[in-house]
Amino acid sequence: MTRIIQLADIHFGTENPVALEAFETALAETDVDAMAICGDLTQRGKRAEFGAARDWLDRFAMPKLVVAGNHDTPLLNLYERVVSPFERHDTYFDDLAEPVEVDGAVLTGINTSRGWQTRKNWAEGSVNLEDLEAAIADTDQATGTGKTAFLICHHPFLSPPDAPMRTATRRGRRASRRLAQSKVGFLLTGHVHSPSVTVVDDEGDSYVAVSAGTLSTRLRKRPASFNIIELSDEVCTVTVFNLHGDRFVPEQPHMLSPHFSQPETHLTASAEQG
Repeated sequence: MTRIIQLADIHFGTENPVALEAFETALAETDVDAMAICGDLTQRGKRAEFGAARDWLDRFAMPKLVVAGNHDTPLLNLYERVVSPFERHDTYFDDLAEPVEVDGAVLTGINTSRGWQTRKNWAEGSVNLEDLEAAIADTDQATGTGKTAFLICHHPFLSPPDAPMRTATRRGRRASRRLAQSKVGFLLTGHVHSPSVTVVDDEGDSYVAVSAGTLSTRLRKRPASFNIIELSDEVCTVTVFNLHGDRFVPEQPHMLSPHFSQPETHLTASAEQG
């Protein structure tokens, strides 16, 4: 059994102390192989917020992969946002940006966030297709030995169904098609502050898109939450843990076959913008 824990949108600066403490308790009671942190560790991209995020993550002794989110750029320094938007983030987390390989799984990440864009909503995602190809290549050898590959980024390629916030990731449709054609099994994302599990189909190829909730006070119609993904030869499960009072409680798990078929929730890549 391989377990991956997924969290996103911690937003230090507007973090939820009760959720953070409850997460530590839940993690101490669970045997986890690796942690995927899907961006927005900070609220305003301040150095103090990055320092607090790093100190908190360093409490957990397991392999970690961290990617940046749109909030991980210096909000109030427009010059830095344009010229070096992720310099602060990389100062604190560059050592946690490399692919992680554990028994049963390999994790790699790309940055879908931008400090500034020539469109109205600069916080929307954008996929660099060359970065995507490099990330897929990073997983090829491991998937050849039977490991499940995970791609980690902040923005969903396609809008999760029923999410309280719709997304419009640039080149998201093309990226989704390419991911479906690859050997990558999972896309782990954040940004929407609401958990979801979706099998994305594209002409017979597929992958599982899993978005995580938030551990901050910036809730969108859902409580604070995180996900645990469990892999075995017989079944894959994705379980959302929601904060109730001062503890996390699991929802009914999403059950998938080793081929990741799940009839109740599907998206078709060609039906979404990007």
